[in-house]
Amino acid sequence: MFDRQLAQERLLIGIGGNLGSGKTTVANELRRYGAKVIDADSIGRSLLRKGTAEYQKLVRAFGREILKRSGEIDRKTLAKKAFASPAALKKLNGIMHPPLLKKIKEEIANCREGLVVVDAALLFAWRLHRQMDISILVTAPDELRLARLKKSGLSLEDARQRLKMQGSDTKFWAEADFVLENCGSLAELKRKIRALWNYFYSNRLERLKAKRNSSFAHGA
Repeated sequence: MFDRQLAQERLLIGIGGNLGSGKTTVANELRRYGAKVIDADSIGRSLLRKGTAEYQKLVRAFGREILKRSGEIDRKTLAKKAFASPAALKKLNGIMHPPLLKKIKEEIANCREGLVVVDAALLFAWRLHRQMDISILVTAPDELRLARLKKSGLSLEDARQRLKMQGSDTKFWAEADFVLENCGSLAELKRKIRALWNYFYSNRLERLKAKRNSSFAHGA
């Protein structure tokens, strides 16, 4: 089932979603099907390495208390400081988002064939979904997202604060080609992902793209 042919040389799929939504699970399942995944979190971690320009800016902005004894940035400490207030989060985003977006776009340009997935929480907030062939918003009820964040090791207080700072994703629903509701079991989610994968390789995809192009042409 992994050797089917796309109708075009490269199909670019963008996956966005708030913390705890399950977007990375969706991206990893598509990776299992053979997709190339561009992982924004992984790129972000590389920008935090000791000695990078972003590293220096973050230490100046948030203080040396964000560092481990080794001198590397402690991501948990940095996140706790950044999510403490809107101003702090804006400061973090101002440092990290421009180079992160630049790296993502460079990786997209280097992937010229096959099924390519961009896994980025802020896909829609960055308007990056407009550069995708297909955009998917992964969503889940707040109580489920909270439980997943707690399971990942966050305290209840920190998990609630991060969900509060991110806000609702409902404003992006109308902009997504697909809204994937992840409110059931993992098996159910995998069935939905399989259905999407089949869609990517069907003539229905061509009809969707034609409809979208027609809407753009008429100024919709």
